[in-house]
Amino acid sequence: MACEAVDIFRRAADLNRSDDRRDGNVLVIGSPRRIVFSGDIHGYRSAFDKIVSHADLSSDPQSRLVLQEILHGPPDDRDRQDRSIDLLIQAARLKIEHPAQVLFVMGNHDVAQTTGSEISKYGYGVCKAFVESVKFIFGDDAPEIIDALKDFLLSFPLALRCPNGVFISHSLPSPGKFDDAIAEILTRPIALDDMQRGQPIYNWVWGRRHTESQLETLASRLDAEFFLMAHQHTESGYDIISSRAAVVLSDHSNGYIVEFRDDQKISGDSIGQFLKPLSTL
Repeated sequence: MACEAVDIFRRAADLNRSDDRRDGNVLVIGSPRRIVFSGDIHGYRSAFDKIVSHADLSSDPQSRLVLQEILHGPPDDRDRQDRSIDLLIQAARLKIEHPAQVLFVMGNHDVAQTTGSEISKYGYGVCKAFVESVKFIFGDDAPEIIDALKDFLLSFPLALRCPNGVFISHSLPSPGKFDDAIAEILTRPIALDDMQRGQPIYNWVWGRRHTESQLETLASRLDAEFFLMAHQHTESGYDIISSRAAVVLSDHSNGYIVEFRDDQKISGDSIGQFLKPLSTL
């Protein structure tokens, strides 16, 4: 299983990087397509299974499934380990099976796990707990698997662009943090230094407290009509933060997805018709 997991992560990473729809660190989705957008998953197995089943990739070749922040789940009731590595392997395998249909965006947890920094959640450091869980599951093969997983996470684009003007990213830079260097990272290769605090990738995936005026400016700079994001916690499962943006989460029982065709216009006023609670899938 260990060698298989390494191969799956490496092959999926290669597919992410070689995708001919990719322009730098932005992947451009063709039209017309059905988009199933999920927010943070964080090891929530029942949500992951529901979302994948709902996307129905084998039966609907027009579907595009967007996944993000699959890693760092709560302790499993059976062994008290973070079993999100299992979902990451499933997601990478799904990419291999449906290379044009399964899409990822880079999140702050992906960055933290890759750089060796830490995030506190569930009352402890989830990056260290994840590594310990992989060691528990795979034993001596854990370092090779973790190395392959980092390659997979680093292959994710920062954003997806849809023909209807929807710009999908895990987050956006906080107010006052967007400048030419931040914009440039969308077009140039990513280096590990870009992921350190205060650097371009870090600012993209950690941004919070976006304002209406800032989002208007970003929409103009990024040629976007509406931003679909995750990252920011909301108990309700989604939050329409402006006429230009919404936050959607899929990592708890009140979670949601967004489903739309990429020739449909979306705004803060209309997004309600595209939101689907996980409980109905």
